[in-house]
This record gives sequence, C-alpha cells and structure tokens, in this order.
Amino acid sequence: MKKNVYLFSFLMLSLLISCDNSDDKINDSQSVDKITIISDQATLNLRLDYTNSGVISVENGSLTGKTTENTVTTFPLVQIAEIKPPVDANGKTLQASHVTVNGNYAYVSYITRGDVYSGAIDVIDVSDPYKPKLAASALIPNTDITSLVYANGNLIIGAAKDVDKDPLLANNPAVVFNMTLSSGLLTDKLTTNYLESRVTTDVAANSSNYFAVTGDNGSLFKINSSTKAIEGKAALADLRSIVLTSDKVVTLSGTKGVNIYNQSTLALQKSFTTAADVSGAKRTMDIDGTKLLVSEGANGLGIYDINSGSKLQTIGIATAGEDNVTNAVSINDGYAFLANGALGLNVYQTGTQLSALGSVGIAGSSNYVKSSGNYIYVASGTGGLKIIKMEKPNTTFASCSSYGTYNQGKDLILNSNEVKSYQGSTSINSAIVNSNAVLTHCGAISIANNLTLNSNGTFNMRGSLSQGKYQQSNPTELIINSNAVLQIEGSVVIWGDLRLNSGAKINFIGNDSSITIYGKVTKNSNVTITGTYKDTENKLK
Repeated sequence: MKKNVYLFSFLMLSLLISCDNSDDKINDSQSVDKITIISDQATLNLRLDYTNSGVISVENGSLTGKTTENTVTTFPLVQIAEIKPPVDANGKTLQASHVTVNGNYAYVSYITRGDVYSGAIDVIDVSDPYKPKLAASALIPNTDITSLVYANGNLIIGAAKDVDKDPLLANNPAVVFNMTLSSGLLTDKLTTNYLESRVTTDVAANSSNYFAVTGDNGSLFKINSSTKAIEGKAALADLRSIVLTSDKVVTLSGTKGVNIYNQSTLALQKSFTTAADVSGAKRTMDIDGTKLLVSEGANGLGIYDINSGSKLQTIGIATAGEDNVTNAVSINDGYAFLANGALGLNVYQTGTQLSALGSVGIAGSSNYVKSSGNYIYVASGTGGLKIIKMEKPNTTFASCSSYGTYNQGKDLILNSNEVKSYQGSTSINSAIVNSNAVLTHCGAISIANNLTLNSNGTFNMRGSLSQGKYQQSNPTELIINSNAVLQIEGSVVIWGDLRLNSGAKINFIGNDSSITIYGKVTKNSNVTITGTYKDTENKLK
C-alpha cells in the first residue's frame, strides 16, 4: 500500500480519510518489525560532520538569511557539528522529522521521502560541550517516525506503519509506540497502540499519561502510561501539533485552528481560529507563559493569548516564496527560534512583543527546530541535523562588575596603547589588539574570523572564547605576535589555526582552564606557555 506522506519544505503529511477502525488495540514488541540498534562507535562516528562547524553569526536587518553589514553583538553562537542522516537497509537516505531532549541526550526521529515506509531514531550525547557524540541509532523498518517525546525513562513515539507489513493495522497506518529506554539509550522494548487515520502527527506526555494526535479524519488520544490503555479520545480533523500546560491539552488543526481541552477529561474548553494553511503541512507550537506561538507556514508565526484566543502579534515572512514558510517554533531561555525553510533559522527575543535579533548564518533549509539547555537543534531534511551551541557566561567575575557591554560594532579594533574592558555576551566578526593595547573580556565572546594580538598587546580572556571556522580553504587564524600575551581564565576553542610567532605568550590562570584547537598550530622560537591547563586535542605540546 502506498503511503500518503510527501514533503512540503520540511514534511508534508497527506492525512487521508480512513476507516473508523478499533483504536484500543495494544501490542507489545512481538508485533513490531525487528529494530536494528547500532551502537558501534566507529560506525556512528562516520555520520559526524564538522565541515560547517565554528563560530556563526546572527545577522540583523531584513531577516532574509542574507548577510548584512550589521551583526548582532550580544548572542554568540557556535555550530559544533552536523549529524548526517542515517541510511536504511535498502540504501535509502532518511530525513529528520522531530527532536526531543532530556538532559544531555537529544533524540532525533526520521522518515523516508516517497512511498516507502522506513524510519530511525538517533541518540546524540552533548555532555562534552564541543564534541557531540552520536551515542546510538535504531533503524526501524516499514515505519516512518514522525514525532517523539521523552517521558519518565521512555520515548513516546508517533509513527505511521506500512499496512502491508502488519495485519493489525487494518488500513490505518497511524500508531504510537512506548519505548523503554536503558540508561537513556534505545532498546527494542516497545508497546504499540494502533490508532485510526493515516499517521500520528505529534505526541506529548506528562507524568501519568501520554497523548497523540492523528489526522485528516483524526483524533486526540489520551493513553495511560502504566496500562498503555486509551483513556479518552476527541475527534477533530487535520490535527498537526500538540502541547501541554499543567492542566490543559492544546491541539492545532490545519482547518479548525487551536482547540484547548481539559487534561483530565478531554472536555473542550476553548477554540479559536488561526491563519489558513496548506493541506497536511506539519507545523509546531510552543508556549511562553500565557502566549501560544503557532507556526503558520506562508503566513509566518502567529502569537495568541492562550486564555482568550486573541491574536497578539504576527511575525510575517519577509520574502514570499514556495519554500519560505515558518515550519516550526521553539522557545528557550528568553528566545524564540523559527525554522523558516529556505530563509533559514530566525531568532527573536521574547517579551511583551517578540523583537527580531536576526537570521542565523547556517547552510541549507531550516525545516524543524528544537532548543533546550544551551543547544539549538535544526533539521535540514536530507541535509541532516545541525547542532548549535549558545555561548553563555557561566561565571560571574566580581572584578568585572564595573565593565560595560560591548558596543563597538562587528569588528573590534584597539589602537596602540588603548585599554578597553567588557563583560557579558559578545559576538563579533574579527578582532585586532594593537601594540601595547589591553583588551579584557569577562563572559562569553565569539569571533567569527581572525583574532590578532600585535606586539606587546594583551588580551585578558575570562570565561569562554570561541574563534574561527573549521578547516576552511582560507583558514581563520588566531595570531599572537612578538611579546603579545593571551591570558586565559576559562575555556578557549579555536576552530581554525593558531599561529604563535617568535616571543608569543599564552598564560593560563587557575586550575580549570582549557584550550581546544581543531586546526594546525605553528609555533616559532621563544614561545612561552605557562600555567595549568587542559589541551583537549594535544596541539600545544
């Protein structure tokens, strides 16, 4: 049987009307096709790609994804890796569809484009901030994995199965799995609920229940986490997304807008319309206090009061185009991240109104986004998953409390004998500290291109520094010239090359400082390196 799943920017799910079949069938892993779990680290490492790693910028201006002259200087970001999509047993490259996060683990789901059902789940470990590890991957045949959420040591997994491969489906491919994890890693222990409709489009969970939505002729389902039995159901057409508050279930329908249900009884409490969208496109929602943020495709992002249903703000698409659509939204730590298809990843600060910071300079389309902790995970279809780290000050230095924040533009240049001190988060294009000048920065600073310390110049770095880009044809460099000093109290990551000219000095302060250098190191005569430090790549020896 051909599936009715196709792509539109990120993922288009053709949710055709299906028979109203039994929706309370429960089966254990006996009915699930054999899962292949890959845990060999050498094999998994082949899917890590650092090609576009390094400091990236948030460009302000028109939010078209194109570079502008002005660069936001308060939001340092580093792309730490990309994860290439898995290839199934038949040689088909899969496509990322969803991400959920628990602590240092991110779980990524995959589908197959076209008529064939085939999916996968990856587990990514980000416990080492600049060296993500693909910890495990599970290939799941005859099944597209559309969505997933972590809940109490389990993964709740929304999916669609090939009805020709499972007689229990009865022409209704939509299923939801409950997978028991082992120390956060994948297993083949699944319980399956068979649901009517063509696909389970989204899932959510609390401490005692998990929820699933299906569509076109679909429903909202409430399932008991212990018994795995369906406890409630509410029918609604064309369901796309689901989020939970402490006591509410919020669903998004492409044709019926937002519906809000009582979490215990699934009684409908409120409904309101949202912008019209194309049929079957996958969209997401997120909640910021009493605001509900809804991705609305070509109409951009709609922001609604979750209590009244009134629309508070519209974030429109700056440039019209078939692939210029808001596919997904994620809220984290005062920022809203929008996956805007061909326009890339856009960033806004939250508040009474969302205010634009700019477009993140990443390669490829942005089809899905999830931000949690210090990380932003961006799915780019068959281009894989990008992992971006937000560089945040993790230490407050009392001696820096009187310093102001950086306000000198995208290129920092200190003239000879000049002294400047800054604190907080800083993102700039390049930096030059000329002879006898002294630069002090406390907090987190990222420098996209070159950093040069000229003779007798000093850079006192307290906190974190990320500089350069990974293995470029014209490598970025951190250059320390004669008698210039880089003083490090914290961590430094150099994505390009380090050039230590004659008489250069690096001084590490304290007992916990570290340096990571991904490029080559050129060390000339009379170079002095002092202090206690960890050289993660053993490049300074």
